[in-house]
Amino acid sequence: MRVGRLLTQTVGLRRAASIIFALVAVVPMLAVLPLLHSAGLLASPHTQVALLLAIFLALLGYVILRRLTDEIARLAEGFAQPGAGGAAVPATTAVVPGLGHVIEIGQIGDAFGRMLGDLRISTDRLEDLVFKLSTLNEVVELASRIPQLQDLLALVLERTMRTVRATIGSIMLLDHDRQVLRVVVARGLPDGVAGAAEVPVGEGVAGKVVQLGEPVLVEDITADPRFGKPSDPRYGSGAFMCLPVRVEDRIIGVVNLAKSAAAAPSPAFSPTDLQFLNTLMTHIAYAVDNARLLQEAQLSTTRLRRAMEDLHTTQTRVVEGATLRAVGQMASGMAHHVNNLLAVISGRTQLLLARVTAPEIRRPLEVVQRATFDAAEVVRRVLGFTAVQAVAATAPVDLNEIVREVVELTRPRWRDEAQIRSLAIDVRLELSGVPRVAGEAAGLREVAMNLLFNAIDALKEGGTIRVSTWAADDWVYCAIADDGVGMSDEVRRRAFEPFFTTKGPQGTGLGLSVAHTIVQRHRGELSLRPNDGGGTVVTLRLPRATPGASGVEEVPAPPGLPLRVLVIDDEASVREALADTLVDEGHTVIQAASGREGLARLTEGAAVDVVVTDLGMPEMTGWDVARTVRTQHPGLPVGLVTGWAVALELSDDERRAVDFVIAKPYTIEALRAALAGIPPRA
Repeated sequence: MRVGRLLTQTVGLRRAASIIFALVAVVPMLAVLPLLHSAGLLASPHTQVALLLAIFLALLGYVILRRLTDEIARLAEGFAQPGAGGAAVPATTAVVPGLGHVIEIGQIGDAFGRMLGDLRISTDRLEDLVFKLSTLNEVVELASRIPQLQDLLALVLERTMRTVRATIGSIMLLDHDRQVLRVVVARGLPDGVAGAAEVPVGEGVAGKVVQLGEPVLVEDITADPRFGKPSDPRYGSGAFMCLPVRVEDRIIGVVNLAKSAAAAPSPAFSPTDLQFLNTLMTHIAYAVDNARLLQEAQLSTTRLRRAMEDLHTTQTRVVEGATLRAVGQMASGMAHHVNNLLAVISGRTQLLLARVTAPEIRRPLEVVQRATFDAAEVVRRVLGFTAVQAVAATAPVDLNEIVREVVELTRPRWRDEAQIRSLAIDVRLELSGVPRVAGEAAGLREVAMNLLFNAIDALKEGGTIRVSTWAADDWVYCAIADDGVGMSDEVRRRAFEPFFTTKGPQGTGLGLSVAHTIVQRHRGELSLRPNDGGGTVVTLRLPRATPGASGVEEVPAPPGLPLRVLVIDDEASVREALADTLVDEGHTVIQAASGREGLARLTEGAAVDVVVTDLGMPEMTGWDVARTVRTQHPGLPVGLVTGWAVALELSDDERRAVDFVIAKPYTIEALRAALAGIPPRA
């Protein structure tokens, strides 16, 4: 029993060494001595010397073993850690078969176990640090390649949350003007938080971080009252960290990170996490600020580009306006003289028609009369082309009927002439039931004809022209599409400019310009775009006629009472034609070749019921005559018969100065209507 307890009790290393020495040296020697004695060898000098040498070597080995065990024991005592209060912590003893529990070996084992644990912890920390450094390097490198602010912030948040093992996160940027933090990107938060949640500076955790400039760490969100505000995005339960994003001494935003209470390996953020985030934010802040500045610069560039485009458009319109004014000045002078000539032709023709009843004579006269008024209409449109103004008198016009008429009128051009040139041109109508538009049939007919002629000219080798109509909202549309040569962007941009043409010497450059002006006078729009299959599509948009609108029908006025008329005009042929027309209507006429001559006749006491004067005369204009008559002869009616009438924009004073204005070439009906309400003077 004592031997068993000896082998199982706890012993020191020194005692264990003594026991081992006794077992391996002393006990065998004591066992050999009886054998030597029985054999009679102890008396031999050789045996005695051998025994003495063995004893000496055993003692020498014991001394060396004891010194070795002393060193190991002291090393084991050094490994032993002191416990609380300085007391030694009992070591886990190691069991040695035959010796029992050896304290020093247990101490050394414990020491190596602690060293291995510390090594594992250090290895984990090193791996975590290496992971954080690689993430830092990756994010910094990627940040230099991502110019878009939203993409950059999303990348930073995703890498940051993965590195520190956060479950919820967001990045908020500071609006310096409003002093409000706004969530730009978020992960793990409810939908709709990004772009909507805002926190004023100085309120909540994020607002305080911006105000103080220091990070905030919270171990338990549920125990912190700052997370109960409805304006704060909810970050669950667990640890929370809010760090400022700083560019030098300027804070541009904050990063919010939260960990779940069950997060592994720890529910709290470590000092290494804080150090990593501070380093990352230092590098990322500049990239974020640069991306924000780039975004603002791009927005400013876009605004500047739009402003430049608006300025260019305005300059183009100013140039077009100056061109139109120059054309208008030339056209007005031309129109005055042409209208005077047309007035002579029209006046004489109307006199002949009133006096002649033979059909064979009236038919040529009627042709001349229609041609005269068609020429006057051309002059009127030339003047209207240079002065964009609303159509004075509108009537409901059937746009489908206009299209059918124009297609039929142009048939010799797109079918007969094309066949002569061995070309096949097909005009297809795709007309929908559309409401009537408000306008002038003659002007809209001219627009459709110009557009159709342009489409025909674009079909150099034949093709198809599609004319379609439809209605949408309060507008009626007509599109003429061809599959011809098409237009470049530059040609489309300049297509409505006066005198711009791509047809060479045979083109005037006024077709689209005149059409565009007529459409504008109808308060409509004319647009160009490329055709999907090649060619061009021209779209006309016009306002629909209001319900109840009707055309203005001219009712022939009966001849009025005979009047004494003073006619003033510097053109003798025009004056005489007008005088003959008035005489044929039963009036008495006094002629004057100038304004001064006409006023002199009045001063001399000529009995006159009405004064009819031309507008454009040398020395004294028709306005001068009208104002003088108003002053010197109150109550005497004054009217203008002029080739400038279409271009006139009468002021209030001018309207009061005259009683009526008749455009040249005049008609007998217009003269009758103007003079019908004037009574003879006593």
